[in-house]
Amino acid sequence: MDYMRKEFIALFWMIGTIICFCSMAICIRELSSSHSAFDIQFLRNTFCILILVIIYFSRKNISFSTKQLKYNLYRNFFHFLGQSGWTWGLTVLPLSTVFSIEFTMPIWASFIAIIFLKESINFQKTIFLIMGFIGTWIILSPNQSAINENAIIVLLASVSYAVAHNFTKTLTKTDKIISILFWMSILQLPLSLFGAIIYGGLSVPNMNDLPIIVIFSIASLLAHLCLSNALKLADATLVLPFDYIRLPVITALGWYLYNEKITTNIIIGSTLIIAAALTTLKTKQK
Repeated sequence: MDYMRKEFIALFWMIGTIICFCSMAICIRELSSSHSAFDIQFLRNTFCILILVIIYFSRKNISFSTKQLKYNLYRNFFHFLGQSGWTWGLTVLPLSTVFSIEFTMPIWASFIAIIFLKESINFQKTIFLIMGFIGTWIILSPNQSAINENAIIVLLASVSYAVAHNFTKTLTKTDKIISILFWMSILQLPLSLFGAIIYGGLSVPNMNDLPIIVIFSIASLLAHLCLSNALKLADATLVLPFDYIRLPVITALGWYLYNEKITTNIIIGSTLIIAAALTTLKTKQK
């Protein structure tokens, strides 16, 4: 009974994760009219640091110390690349397209493990990896002729997320989630500042932007917190498949808020990607 209760609570944490990630996407889209992708990241990192500092001074026994600075550096370099591509994609592509491509991350993680970590590969895994790549191609090339360059950026972001995910798993063994979030904001702040300056300079947020930036920053912190708590309470095989509910939710929001079309390519491609990702996840857990 206690195990079932933990699973039930874990699913509630996942609902929080879905709400936060979808809120982040909407905030990015709303800010994109006056801010670049790097600019948005810089503002988020700045506000995240302020929020974390307030938490630090308002609560006892909070520590931002890390036992693995090297892995934090590696993790945040690749996470920054992934976050940059994801943010860029949300400013120029339909929300459903970005989320569909993002869900290729488990496929890329398996591919990286096979190539660099020499993990074994069987016939079943090969079939589902191919299925995932076909689904990705359908989304990347909606007209079956030219590949969407912006979608390629999101795809590369997904690969970067896959690399960062491996470092995150290592960090969670020794560091607290609030420490990981702090180092994420601190290390990615100068990277996003550099990107914003190179891309065209920082844009000063107006009063209308401030509430959106605050919501975006809080949602960013809570998304990682909710996902971390869910994984602590239940197995990944239960928790992570639940995350795919994000796709129909963000597709509906894109249609309702921005009049985005729900295309056949998105439906077929995302179905293949999710099937491949779920099978890859289950294979890894065995």
